Amino acid sequence: MANTLRDAQRLLQGFLEATDEEIRIARGELSLSTNDQIDRLPATTNLNDPDVVEMLLTGLAEESLTPAEATRAKAVITGEVMPDVVSASELVHIATQLKSPAKRTRDSWIKELDEFSAWAGVTNLLHCTKQNAVDYRSHLLSRVSANTAKTKLAYLAGLWAVLEEVKGCEHIFRGITKRIKVVKERKDYDCLPIDTWKDSQYTVLFKLLYYTGCRIAEVAGLRYCDIKDDRICIVPHQDRTLKTACSEREIPIHEQAQGLVKALLACSSPSFSSSALIWPSLNNNGRWGTNLSTPCRRVTGINPHGLRHRVATQLREHGYNESVIGKALGHTPNTITGSYGSIPWQKLVEAINSIK
Repeated sequence: MANTLRDAQRLLQGFLEATDEEIRIARGELSLSTNDQIDRLPATTNLNDPDVVEMLLTGLAEESLTPAEATRAKAVITGEVMPDVVSASELVHIATQLKSPAKRTRDSWIKELDEFSAWAGVTNLLHCTKQNAVDYRSHLLSRVSANTAKTKLAYLAGLWAVLEEVKGCEHIFRGITKRIKVVKERKDYDCLPIDTWKDSQYTVLFKLLYYTGCRIAEVAGLRYCDIKDDRICIVPHQDRTLKTACSEREIPIHEQAQGLVKALLACSSPSFSSSALIWPSLNNNGRWGTNLSTPCRRVTGINPHGLRHRVATQLREHGYNESVIGKALGHTPNTITGSYGSIPWQKLVEAINSIK
């Protein structure tokens, strides 16, 4: 029950997802296991009505249930047992509260849980078994690449870690990707010489990627007010979230990009609000710059993520340590020590200007 508008807004997304699930069940788009159907009895029938209870108990004899299922169904119908139910929408809601994920991550959670639940025929995730996870791994490997299968299973493993914590159930996806072998191809992150790049409506954006190592969404969602005299501020705003808390940072403007940035700011109309987006058309339902991979490759010779890898590679070749590289690229430190202290601004300026 929501007592305030803020509570209602917080609960709205989960309510809509639960409603979508009910619609899919009603349409027959989501088949339910026997245990799922038993779990739904308290919510779909009036078990306070003796006539309904008697009818259900009489009907048990006509159902092709195993002895264990029949015993459990009788206990639920008579009120001896109240099923513990965790739906996909509820698990996503719990994980969102705990982890505060980026929209893209949350969307992937929903997508992967929906696909797994539909495949397994389960709406109560507490009924999922280790065998379900193993069989689903085989299902994925027969349809997608090993790398894609590992990514999909990793999202599910993260969610089941939350489910294990809050419900004490088995983590069915733990270790499920260890036996999947992925052959990694060596990638060349050398792009075309920047002075040979063709002009396009997004060449300025690609040059910012070239000189900063930013994620494509970070640059595509920039506002005019995010660009200062000597730095670019990567901050969340109402139209664009960031991947992690460490993604929020300030990046020195490369000495070769000073004129580029001035020209970009000069294009803004005096009537524009300083908080106006530079490239508003690149917002694809909350995902920024998702349609730029092909144009970027056409102009630079590699995709946007390749430009990010290129910056990291150059900084390592120039002798900068992982703390400096992580600060520039917005990486989360992978050690406790890495989370202490700060990087001097001048050191960051030096690192960015070393990019050629």
